[in-house]
Amino acid sequence: MSDLNKSLAFIFKAEGGYVNHKHDKGGATNLGIIQREYDVWRKAKGLPQQSVRDITKEEATEIYVDDYWIAGKCDKMPWPVNLAHLDACVNTGVAQAAKFLQRAVGAKDDGIVGSGTLKALEDAVAKEGAGVVAERIIGLRVPFYKGLVKKDPTQKSFINGWLNRVDNLKEAIV
Repeated sequence: MSDLNKSLAFIFKAEGGYVNHKHDKGGATNLGIIQREYDVWRKAKGLPQQSVRDITKEEATEIYVDDYWIAGKCDKMPWPVNLAHLDACVNTGVAQAAKFLQRAVGAKDDGIVGSGTLKALEDAVAKEGAGVVAERIIGLRVPFYKGLVKKDPTQKSFINGWLNRVDNLKEAIV
């Protein structure tokens, strides 16, 4: 199984099915794709708008590949760094995920994975191993989530899910 397929299997399991929680800033979500994102994708494809409740796994896969795997440069990373980075892209956004990666490898944290970040990643992996780098990326997410809750207490209803996701990701990278 390819790194992409292993990563997508983790994402689909973590994201689950349709939800529309009143405190979720993304609104209605299915398979991890929010309605707003699905609308943009369908419009770009020349397709009529429809509820994200009706998204297919194939559509969600295409969105994950284009908007997260490729946009996040996961295809340029070794396993399990690419899994840790993809999951952060999906759960916190591509720019925030880039900052986690950059901080984990000592690169400038500008939120854009460019040649400097990829070089710093390559050096860190050569020195410490991909597993250590992935663990560092994952570890940066816990204080981030706690900061979200501190800034906006309505997000407290998600903290256990976020922390469980981090724990599951730690298990998936070994």
